[in-house]
Amino acid sequence: MVFSFGKNICGGKEVKFMVFSIKSKTDEFWWGGAVSEGIAMPFGGVDYELDCTVNRTSNQFNALFVSNRGRYIYVDGGCIVKSDETSVSIFEPAGEVDFAEGFGDLRGAYRAAAKKHFFPSENTVPECTVLMPQYNSWVEMLRSIDQEKVLDYAEGIIGKKMPAGILILDDGWMTGYGEWTFHPSKFPAPEKMMKRLHELGFKVILWICPFVDKSIPSFSRLAEEGLLLRRPDGSVAERTWWNGESALLDMTNPKTRLWLKERLELLMKNYGVDGFKFDAGDPVYYSEDDVTFAPVSPNGQSKLWAEFAAEYEYAELRACVGMGGYPIIQRLSDKNSCWGNNGIASLIPNMIQAGLLGYPYCCPDMVGGGQEAEFGDGKTHDDELMARSCECAAFMPMIQFSYAIWERCSNPLIRKIARDSALLRLNYRDYFRNILSDCVATKDPMMRNMEYEFPGQGMEKIKDQFMLGGDLLVAPVLEKGATTRDVVLPRGCRWKYVPTGEIYEGGDKITVDAPLEVLPYFEKSK
Repeated sequence: MVFSFGKNICGGKEVKFMVFSIKSKTDEFWWGGAVSEGIAMPFGGVDYELDCTVNRTSNQFNALFVSNRGRYIYVDGGCIVKSDETSVSIFEPAGEVDFAEGFGDLRGAYRAAAKKHFFPSENTVPECTVLMPQYNSWVEMLRSIDQEKVLDYAEGIIGKKMPAGILILDDGWMTGYGEWTFHPSKFPAPEKMMKRLHELGFKVILWICPFVDKSIPSFSRLAEEGLLLRRPDGSVAERTWWNGESALLDMTNPKTRLWLKERLELLMKNYGVDGFKFDAGDPVYYSEDDVTFAPVSPNGQSKLWAEFAAEYEYAELRACVGMGGYPIIQRLSDKNSCWGNNGIASLIPNMIQAGLLGYPYCCPDMVGGGQEAEFGDGKTHDDELMARSCECAAFMPMIQFSYAIWERCSNPLIRKIARDSALLRLNYRDYFRNILSDCVATKDPMMRNMEYEFPGQGMEKIKDQFMLGGDLLVAPVLEKGATTRDVVLPRGCRWKYVPTGEIYEGGDKITVDAPLEVLPYFEKSK
């Protein structure tokens, strides 16, 4: 390993920065950095660069890099990572660089880094968030959500024999950003609605964000009391985000956290709300020159938002920094409703990446994608894609629906696939429970790439199949029109192809039949 110093020209001034480099080993591959970069993993032996001095990826980040040769690099804060044919280098680390080796393989390196650097939690997320499906109002309602639509959506889920689970009321339920009360015209009787949703068997989560609109009644008081970010000139800072321009809560101020906690606890006390989807909080919405109650970087503000979320039993995050090991639901950013690397093909590698960064309780995006522009206005969707998306998520740590496949798809086979995918994990409830326990005991991810579970078998670059725990190999169909699936079976054990019961010897690449209604997966046997 080599420490050196370089120079940059920034704003006309010469700025010195530290560079940390290690020489690559033969056939060494690395994973890490940003969850959304999973599709580009692994790197090593090739030119690769990722700038996360500020996390700009709209998803989770952790400055941890783990190698299949039993080595890891951990940076306390953001950094730039670069690799080439001979080395891996860290530029501009925000904090201490910890490099360690001698841990044998990918699992060994990950466990060592997790033990030293992750939050030492002895808890997992609530079991029902894993065993039961999640449903989100977003795709069906966008911001036109209201009480009648929510109840119709929930009743439709149960009426079509889909299992109840977590119901997320997304953006639009409230009177305004920062005014976390039910919109009176949209939700005239929230107590009655919540009572019915609980009777149907749902846990109910409300969407919130750290943004505050000038139009809300409490804006002036929040500004006067120092609960909002300010510019260097003392004015309230406003930032452009996907819903326009808004101010931002200063999460470094204890009064801000107390104010927000009081609002959320009123929702829980008065209506029985079970938890919250803590959206936004992306570091890109903060600035290094923000005037705050206590000094903090943009990455630090994002982490404070996530740490606040972690105080709640039912909480979901989409963007955060340095939250490895926290027992909190993480979600991939919205995916396009399409085949290929912008859609369904990104789910497995990005979910694997999430696990290797310390976020084992991760939810793939909503089944079929969740991009606002691709839904609404009577737009139609690919039934085959919806079916394969259901199957792809069926054995991931969580499955989340939004598009009402059980109502909108006219083909009864597609509706059945959605229902079967939601119920499949219940057939393996004890297996899921054991994996959750392992997440606490060993810090192992729930969902693992093939190299993690079967080191040294040349499976480092496989991105379209995965292990759920140590005994289930899952190989979803990710190509339109495909009715067969090539699968690489690790050597050293036998594999039962569950859809047919056929037994295969490990060590071979096989082709199995996979018609639309079949999810290819295998159980390991001795």
